[in-house]
Amino acid sequence: MKFFRFPRLGTLSVHFFLTFRMMKYRVYLLILSLLAFPFSGKSDEVVLTVDFSGEGKPLTNFWRASGFTPGVQLLREDMQLTLDYLAAIPHEGIRYLRPHWLLNMVRVEDPYGDDPEYDFSVLYQALDEMVKRDLKPVFEVMGYPRILGEAEGGTHRQGAMRWVPDFKKPAEIQRWHDFVRALVSGLEARYGREELLTWYFECTNEPDGSDHFWDQGIPALLNYWDATGEAIKSVHPEYVFGGPGNAHLLSETFKAVLDHAENGANAITGERGSVLDFISVHHKARPYQMIRMERQSFRYVREHHPALAELPFWNNEADPTWGWGEAMWWRPNAWYAAFLVQSVETHLRLLIDREEINYGYLVNDHNFLGDWYQRTLLARFSAEANPSRFQLLPKPVYYGMALLSFAEGTRHAVEGYSSEESPVVLLAVRRDSGEILLLLAHGPDFGDPRDQVRHGPETAEAQQRFLESQTVSGSIALTGHSFTDPVYTHIRLDQEAGNAYGRWQELGTPAALDHKTYRELLSAGQPVLARHNTAWDGNPIPFSIRGAGVSLFVISERGAAEDAPAPVIRKVTSYATPDGKWQDFIRWTDPADRVVAYDVWASHDGGAYEKINARPVLIQGFAYPRPEGVETVSYRVERRME
Repeated sequence: MKFFRFPRLGTLSVHFFLTFRMMKYRVYLLILSLLAFPFSGKSDEVVLTVDFSGEGKPLTNFWRASGFTPGVQLLREDMQLTLDYLAAIPHEGIRYLRPHWLLNMVRVEDPYGDDPEYDFSVLYQALDEMVKRDLKPVFEVMGYPRILGEAEGGTHRQGAMRWVPDFKKPAEIQRWHDFVRALVSGLEARYGREELLTWYFECTNEPDGSDHFWDQGIPALLNYWDATGEAIKSVHPEYVFGGPGNAHLLSETFKAVLDHAENGANAITGERGSVLDFISVHHKARPYQMIRMERQSFRYVREHHPALAELPFWNNEADPTWGWGEAMWWRPNAWYAAFLVQSVETHLRLLIDREEINYGYLVNDHNFLGDWYQRTLLARFSAEANPSRFQLLPKPVYYGMALLSFAEGTRHAVEGYSSEESPVVLLAVRRDSGEILLLLAHGPDFGDPRDQVRHGPETAEAQQRFLESQTVSGSIALTGHSFTDPVYTHIRLDQEAGNAYGRWQELGTPAALDHKTYRELLSAGQPVLARHNTAWDGNPIPFSIRGAGVSLFVISERGAAEDAPAPVIRKVTSYATPDGKWQDFIRWTDPADRVVAYDVWASHDGGAYEKINARPVLIQGFAYPRPEGVETVSYRVERRME
């Protein structure tokens, strides 16, 4: 390599030269990024057709779950408001939560003695917050009880001295079995057997991931597995236990657990085989890559353990990528919502239909507490002077879960995709109510979602520009329906509709939100009711999405929900905001099992009722920052019929 000498470069000249070299390097990176994406604004014309005359296939919500860590966050008010939002998704759109480290909330006295005493009270308080909102745990038997007082042999983990059994020692294996039996017996006594029969128990998270999760090796893991599974079944044989929730594709841990479940010597019973009620994996990727990974895992089971191939198969961390706390540009926008719909549709079309998998749950691990750019359903804001007080803003990914919640009933095949890995997908469902639901998503593949972390802001900007240049338009033609006086509703969630983040940027990206701004952003984040109960002549329904987005079309008979009983307010919960004011979260249920929009009305200090939502509400909950000086507020909820 030649080096060139520049004579008589002063300080300013050297600074200019280095800056120029750095700029050249940045421009070089940007050019590489641009070469990867054709910026000549691609526009696709798609004609999709659905025939509703056939029987179709049953569709139930197999994606109604989310995860987060650690479980102790359930005791925080911001997580409790998050739970309110989850419970407000219609039709139990999120029913299950999968928190890590639940056992870290247990306390134990004299764990090595003949009669250890366990204190489950803090764990119960955390689980109570879920159960009282009709949310249910995927209970990971993960973590270790905190030791009260001094105890010989304890291990310091996560800020406390904990009882960590040595799962290579038979006496410790039995002691863990007795502990898990006491745990499950206590849960049954508190919540009832019928409730626990709706829960799932799972092994510790990602035992092949890192020493942070499991550090005793595979043989010890199999002993832990036997002790845990047998203890759960000893309380009730129909309680469900599975795993291993492996982090790596076809890891040795995954293979060992399957082989042990079928052929291993059980450390508790001495018999052949161990408990395995469902098989879980963690494959994080874009939808079509994710399908390929899951297909490899399932085919391994079918080829090497055919006796296990009929067990429910889960992907219970089915996110676009790992690193929940890393900032990524696409998390505040509609691409993340489109990803959810694409993921569900591709699992149905390419995995469940084609591979005939007994699919259990497709879980996104996206219920953390964080900001716009982290893996969360809601963005958290707080004031620097009072960080414990908060405001939460739903992101498009939250409303993506809400729009998906309606997709239950009978699924019908869609014709017209440009390729098997089409960037535009459609879920076509006839609901039990008689409505036809068309959930359309456009999520162009802009490259690796992690490139911002790997390569910096220039790559992120290139990806974003590429995504925004992609446009899809077309129509959906329906045959085989039997409506006599049909109307249709169109709900949009895209770059222009339901974009609180875009409005936040326009307002100067405030770190703290005053009362007026908070209300404005809550409204801006809601999906837009573009059309409502509009007469439909049976012609193909047109659509157009620039960038990424989701459109929900609902076709029904005119006036179908008019005779249903009124919505019923279930709970109003108050939370303090950073500016010293109060916000109420109003949650209701609706006897009409239909896709409807709502208006929320409030009476302040006994005054006349006035409508308080600027846009139609499309979930069964509403966050309302109370006006200053108001002492009491009464609420009512009405369906928006026209």
